[in-house]
Amino acid sequence: MIQVTLSAIDQFRAKHGGDTSTAETEIRYLLENLISTGRHQRFENGTWRLQADERFAVLLSDDAARVISYTTPHGERTYAQVKAGVPSRSRCKEKGWVRELQTELPIRYTNLVLRRFAREVLGTEFTRSTGRKVVEAAHARGMQVQPDRPSNGAGRRRMTDGEGLKWHFVYSPGERPTVVHLSWKSGRGPEAAARAEAGR
Repeated sequence: MIQVTLSAIDQFRAKHGGDTSTAETEIRYLLENLISTGRHQRFENGTWRLQADERFAVLLSDDAARVISYTTPHGERTYAQVKAGVPSRSRCKEKGWVRELQTELPIRYTNLVLRRFAREVLGTEFTRSTGRKVVEAAHARGMQVQPDRPSNGAGRRRMTDGEGLKWHFVYSPGERPTVVHLSWKSGRGPEAAARAEAGR
């Protein structure tokens, strides 16, 4: 059985949300269809790109044993939803304004990341009125720790900034890197500060 890597699962979740199990199931459904009906391209490094007419694609390792990347411009629907005729939600106003704030940025940040950054770093909520300030602050800090793109163009990298905040980057071929998760180094962050204050 072909393995679906954590990087591919993270890329799916960054686009569509959902849990790990759902992401793997959706990717396997896509893969089954791509093997029989998709366009297949082999790169110089031996990896394989399988793409559907609907612009959903996976990247396989050189031995075709692992799905190492998942890409699509369709953040509003999965491949299974497209095939099932689920209507597009791309005109959703709430998500539209968040995407618009990041159009010119070299890094993309998920809604969950921006909400957590706003709450735990800036002490505010991520809303339309605070959105631009939150995105600018998150991007300024994210750029300071952005790691190099993996040699094959796909993968996951984690970097910790000077304040102990861990930035989880996901890379996909031909797309901007995406920060999909934030976490705190042990002993840092608002919860650690609250515990320290309570212990005084």
